Amino acid sequence: MTTSAIAQVVTVTSYEIRKYFRGRRLLGILILVGLIVGLFLGLPPALGASYPSTPNAFVSTFATFTGLLVVLSGVLFAADALVSEHEKRTGYFLFPNPVRREVIVLGKIAASLIVSAAVISLYYGAAATAALIVTKSLTWDVGLSYLYALAYMIAVVGIAYLVSATFKSTVAATVLTFFLFTLIFSIVGAILPAAKIEPWFIPTSASAIISNVLGGTVVRPGPGGEVLRGFVPDPATSLLVFAAYAVAGAVLAILLFRRKELAS
Repeated sequence: MTTSAIAQVVTVTSYEIRKYFRGRRLLGILILVGLIVGLFLGLPPALGASYPSTPNAFVSTFATFTGLLVVLSGVLFAADALVSEHEKRTGYFLFPNPVRREVIVLGKIAASLIVSAAVISLYYGAAATAALIVTKSLTWDVGLSYLYALAYMIAVVGIAYLVSATFKSTVAATVLTFFLFTLIFSIVGAILPAAKIEPWFIPTSASAIISNVLGGTVVRPGPGGEVLRGFVPDPATSLLVFAAYAVAGAVLAILLFRRKELAS
């Protein structure tokens, strides 16, 4: 990529980030983060319960919601990033300019990653700070969980951009992205072990490493309602799966976006 193209990516990225700051989505998810943190910190003393005594156990309660927070970030900041250019006709202002479409996609992806990473960092920063105050210590496992969450976030954003480049409706792209991670992948990941197939290649199954590194117990309902211990792949395998989804999603999104016309 030439220096000029990199500069254009930076320009698109900065514009998209400013757009997120001017909108209500970032404010909404920040309020949600504040509510989650407030509930985790406020409910135990209100109910007469004690906090976990170790930093891993303390942060693991936060980590149970990390996957959902990552998915929400992908839905809010990536799922409609490309499809909106066609649906809202804003592409009429972008496409005639001397900016290649892949530059637009890369700039938007970078902006989505930066904003989503900021949200996850704020969440883990609050959890780590609270753990340090309550338990008077922290472990490297908390940092690993945070890094795993960022890796999962990159995969979610990559898939969200692929969905966004495929559909013509922002509602369809947003809904499919949300249910893909909260329902479809989860169902597939729960059924495959019944067929003696380890779901290491399912991103939601791979995301179990986020809480597992902190000692969290992963359980899932099996056929007939039987409660089984969820499959947790090797961290290295999960990271490779995240990378594969991220790269494949971004590349396919670029290819589809280059071929897509404004006509609905």
